[in-house]
Amino acid sequence: MGCFAAQRLRSVLVFYALCLNGVAGSCQEQINNTPVMQSCLGGVCTASFQGGCLPGLPSGVPSLSFGTEDPQQERFLGEIVLAGHSTLGAKASNTGQKAAELLDSAMLFAEWLSQERGGLRLGGANYSMRFHFVDDAGSASQAGSALAHALLRTDARFALAGYSSLLTRGSAAKARASGRLLVSAGASSTSIFTAGAPDASLVFGLLPPGVSYDESMMASIVHMASEIDAGRANLPDGARCGPNGCRAGLRFSIICVGLNMSGECADAREVAGRHFGLENIAEDVYIPLFFSAAALSKGLLRCKEDSVTVLYINSDVFEVLTKVLNALELLDYTPYAVAGWRMTQSQSYREKVQRGWWQGSHVLDVTHWDESSTTTGEFSGMTSAAFSSRFEQRWAYRPSYLGAAQFAALCALSKAIEAANSLEVEAVAREMRLMNLSEFYARVKFDAFGQIAVTPLVTQVPPPLGSKHPGLFDHFVYKTVWPGKASDFTFPLPSWAFRRCFFEKVDLDGAACFGRGHCGAEGACVCQDGWEGDSCEIPRTTTSSDTMTMTIIVAVLGAVIAAAAFATLVRLYYLRSQRKLQEQLVALFAILHDAHWMRDSQRVRQAWKSLQNFGYTPARASEEVARDSKEQSEEAGVCVAYLLSQDFADLARSRTDKEDPTFYDMKDTFFFGAKPIGQEQTCPRDGGAGCALIDTLVPAHRRRCTHFLSWTWGYTLSTVRDGLSTWTAIEGMAPSEVFLFMCFFVNNQYRILSGKQVSAAELEHTFEACLTRAGRMVALLDTWDNPRYLSRIWTIFEQHVAIKKKLPVTMVLTSGATDALIAQYEAGKPGLLRVMDALTKVNSESAEAHVPDDAEAVKSIILSSSSFSDVDNQIKNIMLHWMASTFEAHMTQIMAPPGKLGLRKSGTGLLVTVGFEGEAFGYPAAFQKSLSSLSEIPEDEDSSTVYRSAS
Repeated sequence: MGCFAAQRLRSVLVFYALCLNGVAGSCQEQINNTPVMQSCLGGVCTASFQGGCLPGLPSGVPSLSFGTEDPQQERFLGEIVLAGHSTLGAKASNTGQKAAELLDSAMLFAEWLSQERGGLRLGGANYSMRFHFVDDAGSASQAGSALAHALLRTDARFALAGYSSLLTRGSAAKARASGRLLVSAGASSTSIFTAGAPDASLVFGLLPPGVSYDESMMASIVHMASEIDAGRANLPDGARCGPNGCRAGLRFSIICVGLNMSGECADAREVAGRHFGLENIAEDVYIPLFFSAAALSKGLLRCKEDSVTVLYINSDVFEVLTKVLNALELLDYTPYAVAGWRMTQSQSYREKVQRGWWQGSHVLDVTHWDESSTTTGEFSGMTSAAFSSRFEQRWAYRPSYLGAAQFAALCALSKAIEAANSLEVEAVAREMRLMNLSEFYARVKFDAFGQIAVTPLVTQVPPPLGSKHPGLFDHFVYKTVWPGKASDFTFPLPSWAFRRCFFEKVDLDGAACFGRGHCGAEGACVCQDGWEGDSCEIPRTTTSSDTMTMTIIVAVLGAVIAAAAFATLVRLYYLRSQRKLQEQLVALFAILHDAHWMRDSQRVRQAWKSLQNFGYTPARASEEVARDSKEQSEEAGVCVAYLLSQDFADLARSRTDKEDPTFYDMKDTFFFGAKPIGQEQTCPRDGGAGCALIDTLVPAHRRRCTHFLSWTWGYTLSTVRDGLSTWTAIEGMAPSEVFLFMCFFVNNQYRILSGKQVSAAELEHTFEACLTRAGRMVALLDTWDNPRYLSRIWTIFEQHVAIKKKLPVTMVLTSGATDALIAQYEAGKPGLLRVMDALTKVNSESAEAHVPDDAEAVKSIILSSSSFSDVDNQIKNIMLHWMASTFEAHMTQIMAPPGKLGLRKSGTGLLVTVGFEGEAFGYPAAFQKSLSSLSEIPEDEDSSTVYRSAS
């Protein structure tokens, strides 16, 4: 019971027991000096912290504190504490980098405030600032919990949100409910702020509304096109518009990548329709989950054919922009503009351009901080340049808009505290609502809901000075091109050929065409008089009739130059032909890839024939087809609709001659029976005889896997079908669109069951690759009462890897097991203890596998990076967290008034996602039994001891 999940469960029981002791009315208890309000009416009671129940956190959650040490109070009378949540320890990811920049800026502010400004002046005394952050793990479900713990631990009245709108939404709700003032420098979603009452906000944001970014971007493009058409701006070298002008040539499409991006893409499309006209909005390139170069190339080819001239990239994966630019160059496709909100803001992208990657220049982005602004902050006394220099000296990298926004947010909060001359939340919030502060970042003035009211700026990534001299490009400053700076706007984009000439045909000083000419629109150097050659590097000489020697030299030189020119022309023609060939090949391979998934032999043959016409030999075409077939076989999943179908049930029963066979029963007859399934088919993975069961299924029943199923072969047919049916029904998913990595189907059993030994390292790599590729795990339990799941080494290992990889795990029970679990909850404390005892019997050291060698291999993997006791504790914590969550859901079902549950229900089944932002519960109808046995909990187990975590 030392883990937090057990404490959380016990606290829920204590709350419920205390509430049941009252019949009607209200009472108030004190827990860690934080009020807990309880009310009872007709036997239905609620109990919570002021502002909501304090939620649980996983064991071992890290925290970070920093501030000015002044133990003798020689300089400051005291310190003002700010609580917050942040994604700690994940700097390798883009999200982690951005969260780290917010932290770095807060630390810089704390140092500046105490060391240079002398602190905050309040009531005639000076105060320093201290910050305490709890890790949110980049999870929306944990962000609110992390902030709640940080607030409770520090008794702070003011708080800072972490990075992203998704995470801030939960922490903003927690701040409002607890009466704290929250400042955010990393969220732009308007709904976060409009959730509060107008003119009474406690949540303030330093990023403008998300839709305003799209508005600025679209307006800038239309404005620039109109300016060129009107003759008020010039076309850049190497660029051209259509025959009817730039404005008439604008046609828009979105490259939308990411499962959660459809809403943002729809918003951007709506804004684009207002600016470009609905008739000029082309079909999106939508890649929902698994990024595919073939899908991207196919989509870009469609855009090119549809005359799309504005590509807007919307994705939560920042590397997508690099892949898009690489594909555009490969296809020799030059739109008027490539744009993307936040896409160029990552440090890795800026450094890549800084090192000479010219392909990444001229991309449009949106920000609200102009680093070249000369405005001096009223509170900070800094200009943008001074702030950037100070930040870079402290942290060895230049800040983005996030670092500037965080510093300005703290300036605004500090200004409000001093203006209020108080630490009372409402007094400070009132000053924030009235604020009109000019800072280097922007004018800080909030709308009625607490979001900053500024117009975002459109920026363009500057080009490097030249690929030969990337070191000279040591100061990455975006060019602000709108509003008001059309002369700096490179629009439309010069052709790829022109830019290739400009950045690659350079001398040692980085001058294009060796400084003796200029790049033409087609990418060839146009040389000055007296110079010639591919890069204008050869001096042009004149003949002299006075000497035969000079004549001979000139003749020879002429022949050499002619040969060189002819070779250059041949090379240019070859390169152009190669690009067009590559473009068509990409399209052909995309068709071939799709045809393989669909087992469309006619389309496969047509693609083969076309590939051979393009110079692919039958042998090379065959190699490509074999590689594609191998990848698809390894990445495929079995369709849930097939597992639930009567066809599969009939196959299992007829093969085993059992009404409800286990999958071990099926193994014997599927692969070792009279007619082994797939034994005569060639395996696409290794070319040998005997393929995986997945390779024998029709196309509708096999596609790229969407989930990893954690289960055991000891389950019966009915258990698997019941559990999967319950899960898809509660989640609202169509079984025909869900494909599972299910080892029985996906692994080639003819190789595994043949006794071929696989090394532990190979086993670990293969398994982790499959789980990571799926991205989500579904754990199917047959029962809560000593489940078979917890005795098998494979399922224990799968949970261990999911925890290590921080992948969401959805726990699923069958309908019968759900009824039995809730019956135990209804039995009161004895039932709850029985469930707790059953779900914490984990012993990975003695766990078994059907094949003893497998058990030894898996255990050796565990011991190579962890220990059995650590793994056992991980699984116990997960199971206790799951139990506590399901019990809380059941309590909520009982206590909530009709129509106010906010939870998803189904006739059967219980669903909980652990470690993921979308926690959800489904369960049978409410039970109204008394639970009076809970009042037997010992009095010494009071609420003051149960809210301790490792945060």
